[in-house]
Amino acid sequence: MACTGNYTGTVSRLCGTGGQWKEPDNSQCTSVAIQNLQKQASMLQNSDNTVSIVNDILNELNNLTSEADDLRSGDMATSTAILKDISEHVARNTAAVSDNQLEIFGSLCNSLLDDKNSNNWNELKLKGPSSITGLVKSVTLYTKSYTNVIEQEYNVVENKNIVIEVGKFQAEDLTVPVKSKISESWIADSQTEITLDKKNFDELNITGYSTVFYRNISKIFPDYFQQNGELSLTNNSYGVNSFVADFSIEPTPESLDYPLIIKFQHISASYSKPFCGFWDFDIPDTPNGAWSTEGSTVIESTNSYTICQYNHTTNFAILMSPVKTPDLHSQPLSIISTAGCIVSIVFLIFTIVVHFVLWRHVRSDRAKILMNLCVALILSYGLFLAGVTRTGNKDVCTGIAVGLHYIFLVDFALMLGEGIQVAIMVVIIFRTKSIIQWLIPSCWIIPAVIVSISAGVTKLEGYGNDRYCWLSLESKLIWAFIGPAISVVVANFVILVIMLHRILTVRGLPAKTLKEKSKAGIKSICVILPLFGVTWVLGVFSVNEDLVVFQYLFAILNSLQGFFVCLFHCFLNKQVKQGYQHYQRRRRASRMDSKSFTQSSTFDNQTKHQRDRNDPISKQKTSNDEGSDLNQRRHQNNTPYFDSIFDNIAYSPSNT
Repeated sequence: MACTGNYTGTVSRLCGTGGQWKEPDNSQCTSVAIQNLQKQASMLQNSDNTVSIVNDILNELNNLTSEADDLRSGDMATSTAILKDISEHVARNTAAVSDNQLEIFGSLCNSLLDDKNSNNWNELKLKGPSSITGLVKSVTLYTKSYTNVIEQEYNVVENKNIVIEVGKFQAEDLTVPVKSKISESWIADSQTEITLDKKNFDELNITGYSTVFYRNISKIFPDYFQQNGELSLTNNSYGVNSFVADFSIEPTPESLDYPLIIKFQHISASYSKPFCGFWDFDIPDTPNGAWSTEGSTVIESTNSYTICQYNHTTNFAILMSPVKTPDLHSQPLSIISTAGCIVSIVFLIFTIVVHFVLWRHVRSDRAKILMNLCVALILSYGLFLAGVTRTGNKDVCTGIAVGLHYIFLVDFALMLGEGIQVAIMVVIIFRTKSIIQWLIPSCWIIPAVIVSISAGVTKLEGYGNDRYCWLSLESKLIWAFIGPAISVVVANFVILVIMLHRILTVRGLPAKTLKEKSKAGIKSICVILPLFGVTWVLGVFSVNEDLVVFQYLFAILNSLQGFFVCLFHCFLNKQVKQGYQHYQRRRRASRMDSKSFTQSSTFDNQTKHQRDRNDPISKQKTSNDEGSDLNQRRHQNNTPYFDSIFDNIAYSPSNT
């Protein structure tokens, strides 16, 4: 049927084997304006002043494609045909190339390669020259022709989706791109680069070079792969795992005497088994070529990059299997982290329950911060276990990554709150005003502000990847977590040093032996470390894959943080023990009262009256015991707050 709207051509739709309609094929639908430009491009060879015509066509097509939000696959195909006509024309007639034309050409390609057009390019995968391979071939032909008119040392045109560099050869080894001249972070911060030995220029009359880097076309190439002369479909067994890079020299030699070296940064670290590939347009029985490994060798490969050498020039990329070769330590570390998180959740819930039951005995500002930290840790452990590997749905994964970013920052904010509270207790012993009413809300609100700013600035780019629903390590977004985390760890480390100094110089402790001083310091460190997050320092060392011992220490100590909180702030906490003893006495007293009411009230009254009349001394003793118990509780409740900071010998009342 005819295309709707301001489009020319026909749209088709196939009926599937299950009796359901497939998606419409819009590859024959082209806007009238773009169709008119194609007619002009097809008549270039019959025109006189073609440089102005080429400029007009490129400018008009760039305006149409950059401003439109509803381009169809037919627009992509027709635009590719226009670029093909222009590139072939300027290859035959360099007078049609102007010095400022490369800027327009690059901007047009950037518009066509925008992410919003990815579905259109996928429709064209098997449409031969109309697919992305046709555009790439036209770009290569045009940029090679541009080397004949360039006057300066090099010219760089950079955009969000494509970076073009064209230049003249100098008497030195060539390395591109010139990253000092590039501001687009996706290529400037990448390890991807191309190096050509200057010895290749000695016997060749080479005028210049052209190189093109494509950001986002690795997934829209046709799925053909030729290895050892055998052509096959990749069937998801291999995929492009790098930027696609084009390198050409003019004139093009049949082969290079000294190899071309290309270092590719991997897009994903979860791929393995790299092949150095290039797109061969001349492979038969394909719509427009296939990936091939002929004339290429893998020199070096790591988790983050692969270095290849080639004996020719064309469009290059790394092909890798999307199945990661299992690392020797990855599974044990994963098991340790999962088991530790589950154990921590159980003990954190136990800690909350204990404090809830004994709240009248353990209530304090630090206990309030501790309860908030326990809740935040439970949420972070739970979300980590349930969602960190759910990468199947991109939107869900992004949401999980944002949630983890927020709740982990809340964890650190509350750890800093613990540190601030301890610092105040150590420095200002007899304070009169609590800061808890603004400290705890700040610990939940400030992380929300940080995450909101990060998500807004990056437009959620970097939240989640194909391996984990977490902040991408390749992007600078990770510093929105590392920065605050390091700040908290450093601040709490300073507070820890101040605390230890205070412990070792408190009144009464200088008379202690070195063994007793060491015991006091070690006990205080054990109590405070789970709350201060200082163990995250191990995370800095665990990033290095060679330091496996730090990876295990980091996984064990941080996943078991909840267990250590429960151990030192429930089982070994003096206040909790005393509160539990009071709780047990109250329960026993309640049971005894209930039992006494089941007996005859008359008998009890007579017995009590007889005892009080015959034993006034016992009556006085009972009254004194009750008064003594009441005074003891009052004394405990009025004990200076400073005495109960860490429940260790340095801060017990007997030593102050």
